[in-house]
Amino acid sequence: MSKVNSGEVHGDLESQSHGIAKDGNTCMENQWRTFFVTLYVSQAFIASAKKSLLDHDGTPPATPSTIDSSGTVGRNVELPSTSTSPQVSLYVQSDGADESNKHNKELQNAEINRIVKLKDLNSLRNFGGVQGFAEALDTDLENGLPSDEDELGCRRVTCPQPETQVPQEGFFLILLNACNKYIILLLLLFAGMSLCFGIEEEGVETGWYEGVFVINAIIVLIAVSVARKYRSLWRLTRKQQQQYNGEIAVNVLRGQNQHEISIFNVVLGDIVCLTVGDQIPADGLFISGEHLKLDDELQSIIDEENPFMFYGAKVINGNGRMLATSIGKDTVWGEMMGNVTPNKETPLQVQLDRLNTRIQITGLLIAIIVLVVMFLRFKFEKGSGVSRSSPDLKEKPTAIKEFMDAFQKVFMKPRAKSMLTSLTIFLVRISEGLPLIVTLAINHWNAKALSGRAKAQDFFACIAMGSVTAICTDKTCGLTLNQMKVDVFYNSEGIISKGQASDIAPEVCEALCIGIGTPTMRLQGPCSSMEDALLSWASLNLDMKIDNLKQECTVDVAKELNSDEGGCGVLVRRNSANGESMESHWRGPAQTILAMCSCYCDRKGATNAIYDKKRKDFEQIIESMKAQHLKTIAFGYKRTNAHSLEEKGLILLGILGLKRPFRRAIEACKEAGIDIKFVSGCNALQLESVTIECGLNLPNSDSVVFGENFRSSTHEERMEMVDRICVLGNSLPSDKLLLVKCLKERGYVVAWWGVRTNETPAIREADVGITMGNSNSEMVRESSSISIPDGDFNFLVNIMKCGRCAQDNIQKFIQLELIMTIAWLMITIITTSCFGDAPLSAIQYLWVCLIVAVLGGLALLTELPTEKLMKKPPVRHTDSLITRTMWRNIVLQALYQAAILVTFQFKAQAVLGISQKVSKTMIFNSFVLCQVFNWFTAREPEKKNVFKGSLRNCWFWVAIVATMVLQVAYTKIEDILSRSGSLNLEQWAFCFLIGAVSWVIDWAGKSMSDCMAGRLRRQRSSNIGSISMVPSASSESLVNLELPLINDSSL
Repeated sequence: MSKVNSGEVHGDLESQSHGIAKDGNTCMENQWRTFFVTLYVSQAFIASAKKSLLDHDGTPPATPSTIDSSGTVGRNVELPSTSTSPQVSLYVQSDGADESNKHNKELQNAEINRIVKLKDLNSLRNFGGVQGFAEALDTDLENGLPSDEDELGCRRVTCPQPETQVPQEGFFLILLNACNKYIILLLLLFAGMSLCFGIEEEGVETGWYEGVFVINAIIVLIAVSVARKYRSLWRLTRKQQQQYNGEIAVNVLRGQNQHEISIFNVVLGDIVCLTVGDQIPADGLFISGEHLKLDDELQSIIDEENPFMFYGAKVINGNGRMLATSIGKDTVWGEMMGNVTPNKETPLQVQLDRLNTRIQITGLLIAIIVLVVMFLRFKFEKGSGVSRSSPDLKEKPTAIKEFMDAFQKVFMKPRAKSMLTSLTIFLVRISEGLPLIVTLAINHWNAKALSGRAKAQDFFACIAMGSVTAICTDKTCGLTLNQMKVDVFYNSEGIISKGQASDIAPEVCEALCIGIGTPTMRLQGPCSSMEDALLSWASLNLDMKIDNLKQECTVDVAKELNSDEGGCGVLVRRNSANGESMESHWRGPAQTILAMCSCYCDRKGATNAIYDKKRKDFEQIIESMKAQHLKTIAFGYKRTNAHSLEEKGLILLGILGLKRPFRRAIEACKEAGIDIKFVSGCNALQLESVTIECGLNLPNSDSVVFGENFRSSTHEERMEMVDRICVLGNSLPSDKLLLVKCLKERGYVVAWWGVRTNETPAIREADVGITMGNSNSEMVRESSSISIPDGDFNFLVNIMKCGRCAQDNIQKFIQLELIMTIAWLMITIITTSCFGDAPLSAIQYLWVCLIVAVLGGLALLTELPTEKLMKKPPVRHTDSLITRTMWRNIVLQALYQAAILVTFQFKAQAVLGISQKVSKTMIFNSFVLCQVFNWFTAREPEKKNVFKGSLRNCWFWVAIVATMVLQVAYTKIEDILSRSGSLNLEQWAFCFLIGAVSWVIDWAGKSMSDCMAGRLRRQRSSNIGSISMVPSASSESLVNLELPLINDSSL
């Protein structure tokens, strides 16, 4: 049989509204049964003939019989001429018969799967209905499957089950992968060279110190790598265990008794007993039940006329029994999940991995260059007979002296061969340093972004929200479920602000309270968001008491307003001390209610006629409210003696403007370059009105697409559609998954906000899956990346802002790290090549690394989010983390530091008249201070005012003060331990001056870039003006001109 396409799983569901005839066509049923019996008998007869022939000569027939998909016998079948028994049993005990029966069973199951997936009611009826399916699956509808474990075991073997566990990597495999790196190989080479150089120069007793240090560094590097990999694997395993946990249980009927089992232990042919809250464990057919209803947006009512049920749905009402016809990978859900990309990485992970790989490759090449230089200098010194120190054997050193000597030898002496230690620290740092700091930063921002109001099940989810360029959602999600709020109340004399409602006459307030409160008295269920907003406003501003209102007023007549925007009128009987009175109250769209009014009330309660000029004033106020995206509600009333609801001659009480809080969030998404797309199984025209109500403008008719048109289009046509789609209506679950795949292929970073079970594949395929914490299905929540209990879209925008801030801070930190690394490498290569000596010892370099990583990370990675972040386009996953602006800053600062400190190494002793030890201390001190001053410039990679907003982050100044205190303390301790040379105030001031020049370099570089950008803009304008008549292709080529070191965002 032909394989069913996943995009055609449900077929056209709405068109199949006719039911299943209980009394099917008997002739057709007999034809189906005759077909299968004939098939079985033919197969058994042929298998018996094959066995006889094999027993006769021991070889298979030259032309074996074949059965095609329709069950007919092949043309080249030749039976042996030996006599056969006239009694041929249906169940022939032979391998051939078993194999044939298995094949026929698979064909039969495939046909059953096809009927259920396509909701083919005619084929179901022809098959014999549910009873025919039960017979084909060897199931007793009254007693269920036998409880025999052997029988159940056979069914489990033949049924494909979903994979419930992540493929596990053993510890030794993880360890092997951690060791299989070029950095580890190079470090082993360093260790060997250190041992050889050290033992040859220092002797066996002390020459092994540096080599052992390198070996220990290798062990630490491998251990950190293994721990990080194991933690990542553990996190993924835990998430999949949550998604496929076996605690979800259902009741099945086996051996006339009900048994509670895991949904993953359901087998083909099981009778499942369903109650409210149960999850459908398989695709199947409805057998019997009462008022069974599922959380399916297309056809939620399950009965004899709609018996098809699919895996993953949840029972929200009633009870019933179902026959499991497809399980595991054969279900509709299983087929869709098979198309989901497994274990995908977030855009930031891809960018960080790409950057880290490039840094490691560059670091390896530079380390090899330094290694070659060191080796050549060592051989040159050896050949020239340069004296080398030898071990002092005159007296046996004490243990403390041995430790101090080893410490100084490994860390303090900046000799060429001790450079191996510094290179070891460098390689360990570039391998695991950046991932470790970024992991800590993401932990911090996850806690800050979620604020205890949401739960992140994916470690990178909150950061990935900063890169999102498209949000897909259903109309039942956070955009339309948010509460409304009263923003403006207009009386005839103007806008009444909060706290001014007391200026309104009591009789006007009383009439408003009746108009707001009495319509809700006739509601049986919960109030709508508009009702809640009106009641809340009236309670706070008009001192409305709903309980008193229920005692004083009775609703005699209620009528809905004939308007698409809603509205209603009530005839109220008021019971007061003066007796009963009748009042007609109307509320609804302001334009409609205004047309029903002939008078209006002022603040003092006086009634005035509405003339043409006043009516135009009211209409202008209504239009201005709509321009602010407010929903306008007007209130009118009239006292009457009649017992009918009056609709003309009303008195206008006032106009309210209601806002949806998420409208501002939608505007923020638009400014941030994020597309919002409505995708639902509901009618596309209904979704269009919801979209407009939410503040999403539809640019043209192509923005609304029907699911059938989308799935039937070619791949090229769909790729052209996805950019302009705003509404995708009448869509199937497979359409939602297809849309996500097309958006991702188009270059979008997709977030899917869903609550329904059939949206699970789309949620998992999206870069970020979001769900509401109170969604119907546990499967949806466990499959999502972020769960927001209250479904507040404004809070989602806050997560996006924090995600962008975290990415921006990580870029700033990367800039700082690269400046320090490149400057150190340049200084080290030049000085080692020229002098065979590096100005920074290993411990000094380690100290700078710790200062930059810990305190520099605290200063930059805790920068607070700003509004300007949501006005920039998101960083796409194809973009590099290091922008051209960052490269400009990195090159300028690294060149400055290398130039000034190398010059200092060459000329400081002669020019300043200082000793070599003081010179090296000043170089070290200046190098640290340069990094500290670069913390300011890294805060604003593009702007010249590097101090703007620095007071907003207290941790920045804490890091600055802590760094200065620790640096002073370090220089003092180092001088005590190794007599490296202490600095006086003038020398400290000189170091500060070298660091402060970094600001001047930064300002000059940015000013030059701004000047060049200005000239380029003027050149573009003049060129475009002078060739305005030239075809657009030429103009476009001018616009695309860019300077190599200028970022577009800085122009």
